[in-house]
Amino acid sequence: MPHSSGGGSSHGGSHSSSRRNSTANMRYGNRFYPGANRYVYYRNGAPQYYFSDRPYTRETAQKGKISTIISNIFMIFWSVILTVFGFNTLPHKVKLDYNTDILINDSARLLTDTEEAEMEEAFRSFQNKTGVTPSFFTINIKELKTGGGNLHNYAYNLYINTFDDEKHWLVVYCKDNVEQTWSWEGMIGDDCGGIITTDLENEFTKQMQKNLQNDSKTLSAAVIDTFDQIGNKAGKISGSKIPTLLFAFAGGGLILFTAVKTIIRKTKEKPEDDPRINSVQCPTAETEPETIKCEYCGNVFVAKLHSSCPHCGAPLEDKWE
Repeated sequence: MPHSSGGGSSHGGSHSSSRRNSTANMRYGNRFYPGANRYVYYRNGAPQYYFSDRPYTRETAQKGKISTIISNIFMIFWSVILTVFGFNTLPHKVKLDYNTDILINDSARLLTDTEEAEMEEAFRSFQNKTGVTPSFFTINIKELKTGGGNLHNYAYNLYINTFDDEKHWLVVYCKDNVEQTWSWEGMIGDDCGGIITTDLENEFTKQMQKNLQNDSKTLSAAVIDTFDQIGNKAGKISGSKIPTLLFAFAGGGLILFTAVKTIIRKTKEKPEDDPRINSVQCPTAETEPETIKCEYCGNVFVAKLHSSCPHCGAPLEDKWE
């Protein structure tokens, strides 16, 4: 449904953050936890440790491989969502698949024929830039009172009774010739949000009010100037949206690249080649064990745990233990 694009109000509220702590039922991890044993395996000539309440097996490696692939498939879906969000955030012109006739109804007789023609030309230019069709109605205070006396409700009802789409931008101007006062209300369709952002709606309100209060401008000039200024800014990416777009596109691309790369790598891996399958339980879990260097290959291994070097197979002598 259409919504007001004029006036303003502040919306108070509060936000809160919550923290949720959970204790994972960790079977395998990089840090000691109660009940875990320390296991050692070797990679690139040095000992690597993990903590668990059970040794690492081929079945464990197979389950880990499947779990990693599934989680990265979900990451691909997440990257697609981020990318779609990024494209939806980009300004996009409203499709002209509706009745685009420009309506200017001057029932209060405030415009000349020339001014109406100039306004229609300006509205057509705005429509070509944005796809949104402006409309302008003038009424007198008697007509407003007959319609209930509330300009916001009057403009809303006028919109839904006049247009069967959400792609118009209606401005209703009300004049009280007795009190020499005026008021106005903007009403815009929700489908215009892709090109007319909330920031532009707020700027439209400020600019229209400023122009209408300018005694040097006629009514038509005030309206035309407002739509011209907003039309020139519509479709441009505001500075506040750049971080969001960078996050959406760069983040989505990085997640996609990482996930696909991980899936390809995991698909090629054989569970039986996981070095953790050949791990050995260390004597102590909480303290890191002593290590020594093999005199033959120069690689490091845990002392007092092997009968031969786990890297090159050289037999251990008493002086190494």
